[in-house]
Parts: sequence; structure tokens; C-alpha cells
Amino acid sequence: MKGFNLLLIILAVMMLTSMAVAEQGYRSVPSTLTEESAACLECHETIIPAMVKEWRYSRHYGANVGCYECHSADPKDVDAFEHNGFTIATIVSPKDCSKCHETEYLEFQKSHHADAGNILGSLDNVLGEVVEGPMAAVNGCKQCHGSIVEVNDDGSLTPETWPNTGIGRINPDGSKGACSACHSRHSFDAALARQPENCGKCHLGPDHPQKEIYEESKHGIAYYGNIDRMNLESSSWVVGIDYSAAPTCATCHMSATADLPITHDVGDRIS
Repeated sequence: MKGFNLLLIILAVMMLTSMAVAEQGYRSVPSTLTEESAACLECHETIIPAMVKEWRYSRHYGANVGCYECHSADPKDVDAFEHNGFTIATIVSPKDCSKCHETEYLEFQKSHHADAGNILGSLDNVLGEVVEGPMAAVNGCKQCHGSIVEVNDDGSLTPETWPNTGIGRINPDGSKGACSACHSRHSFDAALARQPENCGKCHLGPDHPQKEIYEESKHGIAYYGNIDRMNLESSSWVVGIDYSAAPTCATCHMSATADLPITHDVGDRIS
């Protein structure tokens, strides 16, 4: 009987611990950080606690991927700078992400999304810069299409070109795009990337009203009416298996189906 009571106590403690972790929004997987990332947290947990909390919620946290694993830089990089004894870069580019996510990187680099920055050399952008002014071009064009990020001599980024998470951003290392355009920092939660609002950050308005069209379609109506059945946090998220209420943009353009794998080339299936 005593053994049974002890078991109940252990189970209760485990349940309360699990509830506390869930309430904090953290992943329950324990993490062992590198010395470099642990050193980053000594300051960042005090200075920018919200950012750190988002990271603790991420799958990166569970996989022991910390600040330094993403932000470390080669001293030869044009945007590298010294910070408290570490050589880092502000931008974590798709090329940096490819150290772990090579397939996704290669798919993305050949996509239409990656080429969105081509508008910067087009007549549309010239008219925006000249007629409406640089700030209008920044807000109206570059926040979605991306900027050509320019670097100062000290490795800092010019305020005219940064911050920017445009999908076709031209990074100092030559790579195109910004993974954080869809996988918002620092949780990088897949559930965010699967929602139509994520795509609506850029695909809306009179010149590309895809979000408004979706919202008024049967697909959109079904999605918003059954969002609690969409299982957006699933690790697999296969239509017809993990959810069936409605497709989102990601369902057709990117996500896995019973006979198609995930792809980060959003135009591949249309072709």
C-alpha cells in the first residue's frame, strides 16, 4: 500500500511539473547547452527575456541549438563583429540555416520566393523610390520583397536596409531570402508558418489579394470555423491524417500529403 501511495505521489509531482512547463510555454525536453550559448544567456535572459522565452518554447531548445549555434560567424564574413569575446553576426541567413536544414535551403533557393528581391532592380521599385520616396519603398516593397542588406565597416548593418525579413532579401553572404519571414523568431514555430495569416503578411491588398480571396472562399470559411480541429502543432501535419477540416496556403503549396513530401519551393507543385 505504501508503495502504491508513493507511486501516486510521484505521478502527481510529474503532472504538476508538466503543467508548470506547459504554463510557461516551454518545451518539456531538457536542454544541455554549449558553453558559448550558456554565456549568451547569462546576459540575454536579463536584457531580452521575451526573446529567450520564445527560444525556450522552440524545437531548437529541445535540440540544444542555442544563440551561438545560429549567430556564430567566421571572422572573414563582412558582417562579422566581436561581441563579448565571441565573433558573431546579426543576420542568420538561409545559408546559415543550411548547416542543419540543407534540403530546405536548396529547395528555397530555387523558388520564386527567393527571387522576390529581383523587384529591387525593376521599374516598379524605381517609381516607388522616386515618386513616393525611399520610406514608401521600404514599407510598400522591401518589407515583403526584401532589401539588399548593406554592411558598415564595423560589421553593423545600415539602417536603410536593416531590419528586414523580406522573403527575397539579399544577404551579405550572397544567399537569398529570410527563413524568419515565415518561421518567426525566436520560436520558429511550424504552426505559425502553416496559418494563412502568415502568408497574408505579404499576399494581400489590391495588387495581390490572395489572402482576401482565401478568406472569402469555402476553404477559408471552413478553416476559421474549424481552426481548433487543424492540429497545427503536429510534427507531421499530413492532410487527411492530422487534419481534414480545410486546406491552408501551406497545405497546397508546401506541406506533406499522403503521396507528396514537404517542399520549400512554393511554386514547384503549381508548375
